[in-house]
Amino acid sequence: MQLVEEKLLAIINKESTLSEVARDLSITRQTLYTWKARYIRFGIDGLVKPRKKRTDTPHNKTAPEIAQLVINTTNTYWQDGVEAIADHLARLYNLSINPSTVYRILKREGIRYGENHPRTTKRWKLKLYSHQVPGYELQMDTKYPFGYKQGRVIYTIIDDATRWVYAYTYTTANASNTIDFLKRVQSQIPFPIQKIRTDQGKEFAAVVVRQYLAEQKIEHRLNTPYCPEENGKIERFHRTLSEKCVVGMYPRDSLDLLQYKLTLFLQYYNHHKRHRGLGMEGMTPVEKINSCLNWG
Repeated sequence: MQLVEEKLLAIINKESTLSEVARDLSITRQTLYTWKARYIRFGIDGLVKPRKKRTDTPHNKTAPEIAQLVINTTNTYWQDGVEAIADHLARLYNLSINPSTVYRILKREGIRYGENHPRTTKRWKLKLYSHQVPGYELQMDTKYPFGYKQGRVIYTIIDDATRWVYAYTYTTANASNTIDFLKRVQSQIPFPIQKIRTDQGKEFAAVVVRQYLAEQKIEHRLNTPYCPEENGKIERFHRTLSEKCVVGMYPRDSLDLLQYKLTLFLQYYNHHKRHRGLGMEGMTPVEKINSCLNWG
């Protein structure tokens, strides 16, 4: 601003021409005429154009009641992102709201995404893949929700194409329970199983397990040792179990109670949780199954 004032004084005192100053400041002669007139009339304050303060409420601003509902839902599902929160609002309150609107509300109210909130960073990922046919490949694993010595293990399985999941609780992981779990899966799954992928745990690599799968004409593929990323979808489901289901379970609970809580969660996961992973396009597992069957 000091430089502009010096240039304007040079014009007024006829030490420089308008064309020279306009060229030096990289502005048009008309703009310079305007600046000169303001400076002569108001002084240096005339060169500072005051910003108009907005006093009206934007026409598209979210109603306070809806904004508070978004905040309350976020506090309840604090581990979910804006897309999942928008899904919860649609499921619980029949409220259709864009995830970007959820983001703006949370940022404006200081709930998330401000300067003082931690930011996520992009990490290197393996090349993603997703099968197109339900049952072409399922990933199976075990999860110990309370540690290896608490007498509780959850067998889990997920379909690669549709993300349909099933889980059952046992006291230990062994070949006998693996076969029992497979029979339960076959009675529940809504499409035929072609292949199952597991790690090289003894409960999966046992001879009786491989014989049973061969009798059922199900291909059994073992992962490369120490490569859990080959079972990435079931590992991600285990994280979801830890964050949204296991937190309400305790080692002292009976197997029946644990399985009851797990069954309620599976009902939500398969019928209501929308997935935005590769190939899912925001559908629930059941919607994806129906889509594949209709397409086929």
